[in-house]
Amino acid sequence: MAMAATPTPKDRAIRLILIEDHADFRESVAMVLEQRAHYQCVGSFSTMEDALEAIRGGLEADLVLSDLGLPGMSGIAGIRKVRELLPEARVLVLTAFTDKAKVFSALEAGAHGYLVKAGSASRLLETLEEVLAGGTPLDPKIAGMILQTFRQLSPIPEAESLSARECEVLQLSAKGLTRKEIADDLKLSEHSVTEYIKRSFDKLHVRSLPAAVSEAIRRGFLDLS
Repeated sequence: MAMAATPTPKDRAIRLILIEDHADFRESVAMVLEQRAHYQCVGSFSTMEDALEAIRGGLEADLVLSDLGLPGMSGIAGIRKVRELLPEARVLVLTAFTDKAKVFSALEAGAHGYLVKAGSASRLLETLEEVLAGGTPLDPKIAGMILQTFRQLSPIPEAESLSARECEVLQLSAKGLTRKEIADDLKLSEHSVTEYIKRSFDKLHVRSLPAAVSEAIRRGFLDLS
């Protein structure tokens, strides 16, 4: 007898882990998400240590929302461990911190997106959809800050400059479009889109899409504000 296929996020509710030390905010976020039928909060924790213990014990998730300023282990250190334990899960930072050091550290640790707590519930839901679609959403405040603070004044060597097409592909990726959607939008093949992304990685000396977007903004190639 044939085995049934393992359910995918399209076939079932999105399993979500929430890591936030402020109980009121944690409960309000959980309530907003649970009101949407396609989200299931499978774990809610006040510390990163408790969340990691549960994950090591077998708790699985498709999406992890984490604050950065947590008691004990920081969110940034925890993101690295979450990515190791749940490599297929998408990780979204949901925090009050907007300083550049924490933003870049979180992205370098493997976060797939960065959202400031002051945003609305609808913005949170839109951002979750972007992350799940494979995008790398950055809060507008964050994108503007990164561009303003890190735009390099020195010229970039031509060999490491992104082409107009490579910038287009990264820009659309950051907005949450899948590779197929980017290919359709730019009238390219999916293979070509993948090649442009690989070239961008090589030129920017990175190994992931979030890091590529972050580095492209830092160098002034992208403007997401």
